[in-house]
Amino acid sequence: MLKDLHYMIVDDEPLAIDVIENYLQRLEATSITRCGNAVEAFQFLQKRSVDCIFLDIEMPLLSGLDLLKAMKEPPAIILTTAYRDYAVEGFELEVIDYLVKPIAFPRFMKALEKLAKQSRPHQQPAAPNPTSNDYLFLKVDKKFVKLLITDILYIESLKDYVRVRTRDNSFITYQSLTDITEKLPSTGFARVHRSYTIALDKVNLIDGNCVDIDGKLIPISREHRQEVFRKIRK
Repeated sequence: MLKDLHYMIVDDEPLAIDVIENYLQRLEATSITRCGNAVEAFQFLQKRSVDCIFLDIEMPLLSGLDLLKAMKEPPAIILTTAYRDYAVEGFELEVIDYLVKPIAFPRFMKALEKLAKQSRPHQQPAAPNPTSNDYLFLKVDKKFVKLLITDILYIESLKDYVRVRTRDNSFITYQSLTDITEKLPSTGFARVHRSYTIALDKVNLIDGNCVDIDGKLIPISREHRQEVFRKIRK
C-alpha cells in the first residue's frame, strides 16, 4: 500500500515541501522525511533507505539530478520542479514522473498511480521499450538532440565535455566520457583510452596500438588493449 511507504521530500523551498507533505497526508502516508537541500538528503540516505523521493532539481550546492546520479541504487524518483527543460534528462534517468510546479492535486495523484504500478507486488514486468537502447538525447547548445546509437563512430573526451562523432556530424555536450559510455551497450562499444570510447563495428583496421575509424587513428592504452582486441576479433 502506498500509505505504508517511506517518502522523502527534497526541496530548498519549505512551502513546496509543505504542499507535497499535505498531499501525502491526505493519502494517509505517515512516514515522511523532509530535506531542505540535496546534501542533507544524501547524508540521510547514507544511513537509511526510503521508498520514494520527491526531488526538486535546482538547489544550491548540489542539484537534484546530481544527487540522483550519485545514488548507485536510487529508490523511486518523482521530480518536482518549476522548469520544463529537464524533462528529457529526467526520463533518461528513469524517473517515475516529472511534476511541474505549482503541482495540482489531480496531477499529483497521477504520479502516485504510476508509483503504485511500480510498487505493486506480483505484477508482470512491463514490456521493454523497443527503442530505449537505440538512441541518446544529447544536450547541445541548450537543445536536446536525438542521436541514433548506430550512427556513433567514437566519443572523445574534452575535459568537462565530450565530442560525439558520427560520419556526418560532431556534437559537443557537457558530460564525462565515463557517464556517456555507461549509457551505451557494452557489446557494441568499448572504452579504449582515458580520452576515447569507440564503436567496435566501425573499426576499419588495427595499426599497432591504434585503430582506424573513418580515417582517424585512435590510440588504445595498455590497460584496455587485450580486452578491446578480444572484442574486435569476436
